[in-house]
Amino acid sequence: MRILFFILLTIQIVAQPGRRVYTKPLKQDSVFCDCNMAREIILKDDKRIWKTLTPKGFGLVNEIPKKTIYSFEQEHNTAWYKLIINSSGKLIFDIMPTNPCDDYDFMLFKATTDHFCDSLLNFEIKPVRSCISRNKDELRGRTGLNSRSSEEYVKAGVTSAYSKYIEVNVGDVFYLVLDNVYDNGSGHSIEFSIATDIKISGVVIDEYKKPLKTEVAFTNNKGDTLMLGKTEKDGSYDFTVPVSHHQTYSLNFYSDSNFVFSKNVSIKDTIALKSLYTMLPKLKKGKKYSVGSINFIGDDIRYLPSALPALNNLARLMKKNKNLKIKIIGHCNFCSYQGTEAAISFTKGRAQSVKTFLAFHDIDDSRLEIDGRSDDEMLYHQPEHEWQAEQNRRVEIFVMEY
Repeated sequence: MRILFFILLTIQIVAQPGRRVYTKPLKQDSVFCDCNMAREIILKDDKRIWKTLTPKGFGLVNEIPKKTIYSFEQEHNTAWYKLIINSSGKLIFDIMPTNPCDDYDFMLFKATTDHFCDSLLNFEIKPVRSCISRNKDELRGRTGLNSRSSEEYVKAGVTSAYSKYIEVNVGDVFYLVLDNVYDNGSGHSIEFSIATDIKISGVVIDEYKKPLKTEVAFTNNKGDTLMLGKTEKDGSYDFTVPVSHHQTYSLNFYSDSNFVFSKNVSIKDTIALKSLYTMLPKLKKGKKYSVGSINFIGDDIRYLPSALPALNNLARLMKKNKNLKIKIIGHCNFCSYQGTEAAISFTKGRAQSVKTFLAFHDIDDSRLEIDGRSDDEMLYHQPEHEWQAEQNRRVEIFVMEY
């Protein structure tokens, strides 16, 4: 049944009138299989390596001839990167296989000499980070460094997929080597970030100004949870998280008997994030609620990956409150469709995407209705920034029964 829901959603997306489709293929990047030929990457903030060609073998030299608990069993199909650090902070990265079935491991070395590659061959040099585990299927083969892991080295076996971030300074040089265990595999993408710690604190109340005991999750633009905590009895929370300069994040609030809410934030909000004030209204029949961050790709009925935590919280709320029935109302930002009916149909498509998500998470169809309002109820009637246009591309929730 779950596979059927996704098939139906795909059909709905393709069938939407006026949807723009981009089919131009992207050229794959080269990979270099030896340390002394490593691809040079200069890191100041965020950097993405797009899909690469398939690594084939260990190149001309086998630089990892001796297996240790920190290293690959042997070099199979390797790709080398030389990372030149141009700003200070916490280095994090995501390695994403093109084919989720590929098994990518990695080691990260700090270069303390200009002749690091020769030294690696002649001496047993311990990496500063490594991950040689086989991760869980739901992660689709992803691995790397993140802010949640506490392990510097992840050994073989079905264990953690990520190692702990590493503190870096301007002028540092690192060598990153990836190894795909499988021959005839596919390439990979890598997203690098140098993150800065920021403090986030605030208070959560209900509409009667009473403090709320809620769950607070801090998530990135892919929907990954970077921090999960709870408010104190007085509704307050206080934590520190590393954030990248050019990414948007979400603060997600959940309480069983109050409506869910998510707020998009970024590093430019640093001052405001030290004293946030969030109100979660009680669930009531006949009320319409804004979720906050269930937003959509422009000219498309697909929701952004950053919407996943809010969608998951909405599903949790529906499961916890069995009598809750809702109408999902879709909106757009200056709909480009000819005619009112087409625009309404398009925004219903956005509502249907959310309904399909909830149905996939075992919410009965009888508890869900959809509607579309075209661009009649934009939050920003003259959006001057992309984030304002994104906020217009949203859904709202109307409570029919509670």
